[in-house]
Amino acid sequence: MGVDIQGLRLLLRSRSTASYENFLMLGRQWCHVSADHLKKELAQTLSPIANIESAIVRAQESRYIEPVLEVLGAHKIESMDFSDYEGATIVHDLNEPVPDTLKGKFSCIFDGGTTEHVFNFPQAIKNAMEMVAVGGHFLGVVPANNFSGHGFYQFSPDIYWRIFSEPNGYEVEEMSVCETHHGAPCYSIDDPEKLGRRVEFTNSRPTYLMVRARRLWQSEIFKSVPQQTYYTVKWSSQIDTVNLLSRRASLREWAKQTLRESVKKSLRPLMPLRRQLRFSGFKKI
Repeated sequence: MGVDIQGLRLLLRSRSTASYENFLMLGRQWCHVSADHLKKELAQTLSPIANIESAIVRAQESRYIEPVLEVLGAHKIESMDFSDYEGATIVHDLNEPVPDTLKGKFSCIFDGGTTEHVFNFPQAIKNAMEMVAVGGHFLGVVPANNFSGHGFYQFSPDIYWRIFSEPNGYEVEEMSVCETHHGAPCYSIDDPEKLGRRVEFTNSRPTYLMVRARRLWQSEIFKSVPQQTYYTVKWSSQIDTVNLLSRRASLREWAKQTLRESVKKSLRPLMPLRRQLRFSGFKKI
């Protein structure tokens, strides 16, 4: 677990709207940003430079992100983990409900790569949502693609749009996706419900899904179980999905049996293009 360059950038661009006054990390986060890159990124938005340099030195020495969070405005910083092996201040298994004393306690909760390792993800994310104070924020940086084997899960944009919705007392302020490397651009993601279709992407590099959501009010989280938008649209429009899928399968079988080998050969050179980054419903930010 740790904050890399893309996680740092999310923290930086969120500080104008999110309060870091009472900050909780899910898992104590390491600092995976070099001193040079820390200085460059922090100096663009923070001053005076002396405080930045001191924070960088302390972050490099301790290996943890707390000194950087302090210069971003965090006054009280806590961390929650299954074990205290990395010095977490709160020991709790996120597979289980959090105690009432922690609910609504924090102005900001940061998931920098923890919930994908928790088997009971619905309970883990519910815990995080319940611990945010009304008016506070949840920030998440989670695996979206090409992280197979890293944790239990990789996540789609749709699940976070459905989780951080008004029925659960939240609204999404930012939903974005970016590859992990330093120069990767960030793309905002539209809500599939608004678009009326899936929001998909294909690429060949490790990719993060990043979210900033604000808690609007206190409500019973997951009173209504989230459903994938694509299917709720289908159900509401009463389209015969089974027949539609059957027709698609029949068409694929026809193409397999009917297309001449010469046509297949002409299409094969185009297949490597599928490995390039391809977005649908995304906008560069």
